[in-house]
Amino acid sequence: MYKHDALLHLVWTVATTSKTEGSDKYVTPEEDDYLDTVRKTEGISIDWNDFNAKRKHLGHCDETIIDEACKALRGCGKEWRIKCLGYMIRMSFVSEDGDPENNCSDDEWDLIMRAQRELGLSDEERRGSYNSLPRK
Repeated sequence: MYKHDALLHLVWTVATTSKTEGSDKYVTPEEDDYLDTVRKTEGISIDWNDFNAKRKHLGHCDETIIDEACKALRGCGKEWRIKCLGYMIRMSFVSEDGDPENNCSDDEWDLIMRAQRELGLSDEERRGSYNSLPRK
């Protein structure tokens, strides 16, 4: 997994973590659109078939995907790791109503905190990670 793939996998994991049991859709249209915003903002060219095959290979397990993506990112610079965490936080805000700066579910927060630990980032780095990133 390369750094761009890892970024998209981390962000998508946040979107898919709140899937409702029995629902046909894993994400909201807004979450789907935000992943595309991330891809465009970062200039990422990706083969979605490969992306989906990787998720299937990893069993669609959030923890395994987080582990694999973070392994790929450990060799990247701190700025990139912070940006990845920031995009995860931004994704957690996308489908929520109310205050767009504080609408993260407990499950999404758990994934974000796991990624923060895996990426070796501080609470201070997490708090400032999303400020300059696109909102939608």
